Amino acid sequence: MNYIPESEEDFIGDAHFRRWVKSPDAASTAYWESFLENHPEKRETVQRAAEVVRRLSDASAALMEAQYAGSEKEDEIWQGIAGRITPEEAPVRRFWGRRVAAAAGIVLVAGLGIGLFRYLSSETTVPALAPVALENRVDSVTVFNEQKAPRLVSLPDGSSVILKKGSHLRYASPFEPEQRIVALSGEAYFEVVRDPGRPFLVHANGLVAKVLGTSFDVRAWGANADVTVTVRTGKVAVFQEPEEETRPKERFPQQVILTPNEQVVFARKALKLFKSPVNALAEAKLPVIRPVSLVYDSVPVSTVFREIEKVYGIKVVIEQKALENCRITTDLKDGTLSQKLDIICKTIEANWSTKDAFVAVSGRGCAPLP
Repeated sequence: MNYIPESEEDFIGDAHFRRWVKSPDAASTAYWESFLENHPEKRETVQRAAEVVRRLSDASAALMEAQYAGSEKEDEIWQGIAGRITPEEAPVRRFWGRRVAAAAGIVLVAGLGIGLFRYLSSETTVPALAPVALENRVDSVTVFNEQKAPRLVSLPDGSSVILKKGSHLRYASPFEPEQRIVALSGEAYFEVVRDPGRPFLVHANGLVAKVLGTSFDVRAWGANADVTVTVRTGKVAVFQEPEEETRPKERFPQQVILTPNEQVVFARKALKLFKSPVNALAEAKLPVIRPVSLVYDSVPVSTVFREIEKVYGIKVVIEQKALENCRITTDLKDGTLSQKLDIICKTIEANWSTKDAFVAVSGRGCAPLP
């Protein structure tokens, strides 16, 4: 920071300060403690600004919950937001008055779903050319699938990606504190861990899909090909990737909200989004993963792994034969594939890892039943 913030709004508008308040680490804590030692007269201002940032973060998460909740819960969520963002002191009241008025105006003009998304997008920077930015980061991870079979990629937050043949995925490890960004070339199925405070953004060939927690398929083959996003569960906001480094909140691209069994096609030549229901006949011809409930009562773990193979198309190799003697009672109806594998392996005291086109499971195993 090359300047000294003077007012609460100066601190609130500083990304470095907001990150420290919401996700403090050793470096940022040391910086701001040093700042307060050198500027003790700012301590009260910093405390008030930090409280506003925390309230804003809580309200943003609740607003995103409202977008994804059913209509029966929307009124309840909005009432909760109003309670959280009611300020106690005059300077903060002026700041929040502008925030709430802006949000209310957007909702009245644009409608609840898109209005919420636009409001929250002003708090979440959408970087342009994310694939290039990720490629240049020292903590960037790139996964290629050169095998014929799909490949499982377990992301730092526990989200799962089923990467199809010829595709590659790039992401930062760990994810940033405020958002989770990945770049895809090819086709992949995503199961995203729900985290209202940290949106998940998939950049694919000029299109961005923004979610909290859901499952969906993205097809983005070739630099000039159209991009298709198909939603299985939850909701996804889809919009064209901005060309500028950041896009002011009053200048948002066309965007579409998708619900289960809906898809959008981004026509790159026309630079337009076309939304439609999923074509059942066309989908039947594609190897699309469909969420299912996996509930077991004292079932051999080998049976569980075989069913996971059928659902996800990912081969599971049991490396020790004694593991096949293990039986499991569990409910795997929720969670990503990575989380399901964690539950299974914890139950049978085993470990799992990805090895190119398959998942390897290893452990001591269990004694055979008499």
